[in-house]
Amino acid sequence: MRARARTTALAALAAAAGLALAVTTAVAPASAAKPVRGGTTTTSVASGCGDLNGLKVTAKTVSRTIALNAGDVIGVTVSPARSGDLILLGGSAGTAIFFEEASATTGMKFTAPYSTTYGLGWSLETSGTVPSDLTWTFTCSGSGGSGGSATTSDADRDGVADSADSCPSTTLPDSVSRPTAGKYFANSSGKFVDGTGASAGVTVVDAGGCSATQIAKALRLSKKDSRSGISLTTLKSWAATH
Repeated sequence: MRARARTTALAALAAAAGLALAVTTAVAPASAAKPVRGGTTTTSVASGCGDLNGLKVTAKTVSRTIALNAGDVIGVTVSPARSGDLILLGGSAGTAIFFEEASATTGMKFTAPYSTTYGLGWSLETSGTVPSDLTWTFTCSGSGGSGGSATTSDADRDGVADSADSCPSTTLPDSVSRPTAGKYFANSSGKFVDGTGASAGVTVVDAGGCSATQIAKALRLSKKDSRSGISLTTLKSWAATH
């Protein structure tokens, strides 16, 4: 039942975030972003990282549309929270979809992989009834320091500044035609996974802005590696040196 509830909650958050991106940007100016108290959901548009930093919202769930630079970090805590409770995050940026979870007692951090506008939604998963008066506290920091984001050029939006990008013109997700277990490639969120969906624990940012296809080409690996992905050993070795 809890797994089903989680799936339902994530789907609802993704829908809410998508709605925020499509609707509130058109009807609400950035100056209209205000916390809502006592509601079940609050949705508004924030113009940037600084608008979210220090924000407190009292509601059951929260959705925000926000423009972030690659590398900006959103932190969120919720209270009251009990051991075993989870913060769920669902959202989108263009065609990329995000689903993440973290312990509600320690809080969640989301790092923006691209410089773009995001639709994000947060909710609490608990074994009991979710209170309607949850208090959500947000922080947001970027390369410009807490509460602000420095403008960084990232032409291919892979999360790595052009000045430090080992592989310009990265395209996500990786263009693999034969996903295989044990062979890793970058998905649309910039995370390396194999053909079964297992995570490598490595991101495109960790790999210097390179996808599996680009790594295979740079190392002159076989066409098979380009079609199915690269080994975990190759991936981690590349990430350690880029």
